[in-house]
Amino acid sequence: MTVTVTIGELPINATYTAVTGATGGSGTGAKFDVTKTNSVYTTVIETANLGSGYAVGDTIIIPGTSLGGAAPTNNDIVTVASIGTGGKISTFGTVGTGALGNGTINTVIDVTGTSGIDTYTFNDKSANFTVVNDLTNKDIAVTSALDTQVSFKLENHERVVFTDKATAFDITGTAGDVYALLKASLGGTVSKIYEGLGIKMEDAGQTSAQVAQAIVGSSVFTTAAGGSDYASFVNQVYTNVVGTAPTPAQALPYVTQLATGATTEAAMLASAAHLTAFQQTIGLVGVAPATTGVLAGTGIDFIPA
Repeated sequence: MTVTVTIGELPINATYTAVTGATGGSGTGAKFDVTKTNSVYTTVIETANLGSGYAVGDTIIIPGTSLGGAAPTNNDIVTVASIGTGGKISTFGTVGTGALGNGTINTVIDVTGTSGIDTYTFNDKSANFTVVNDLTNKDIAVTSALDTQVSFKLENHERVVFTDKATAFDITGTAGDVYALLKASLGGTVSKIYEGLGIKMEDAGQTSAQVAQAIVGSSVFTTAAGGSDYASFVNQVYTNVVGTAPTPAQALPYVTQLATGATTEAAMLASAAHLTAFQQTIGLVGVAPATTGVLAGTGIDFIPA
């Protein structure tokens, strides 16, 4: 794991379209699209707005104020190199340096993780930070609410821990697996405490089936199901996964499998929790055309055990 601290302005990169500038010559009408990347200008002339009346050597000064900066420090100066019919601009050169940012000095703490599960711990409460999972750049962006000029870029990280809670973004891994098991078994809002216990178990090497066994063997599950018999188990899990209670005919095959020893409650719970349709419903998996579920952005809150 490596940590890089960068203090300076955050680049404001943007494209400014159809910008114009003043010229000392008689040419008029030329419009440019200027892209600013880390203060470097890339300038192209719009094919529909080549202007007229320009002469070789004319300069067109696009003011820095039109490009997110200041004049004259950030002016983009265009020099006409060749012209076409009627003084239309054919080729040109440019000089100029754009404004890097908005003048505010920021501190960015860039932490690169490993190929395993990486957690970053903040010695403060979660309310003092905003957390965004940047799916495009594959990092977790954390900004201090107390000092918005301080931010963290957590690359290859899966979890962040605060003094009052933690948030997991390994949605297709351990955190998501435990979440699905709890939603399928207990339904409703997943307990942050139970999520934390399940994550601890799987982080320690226990399997999804073992976590499922711990759930169905608990008094919490028995109370939620209204009994410890097979029919109560099937009714509870089926209702949570499908969204409606099973009819006796729908429940019978599952009860029979359990009664004959063809499967176990833990195996049946794990199988139900991993159904794609169910994982789409609870936001672990995206529904086409989405490639990720909603929980990929928000993460799963838990209280570390």
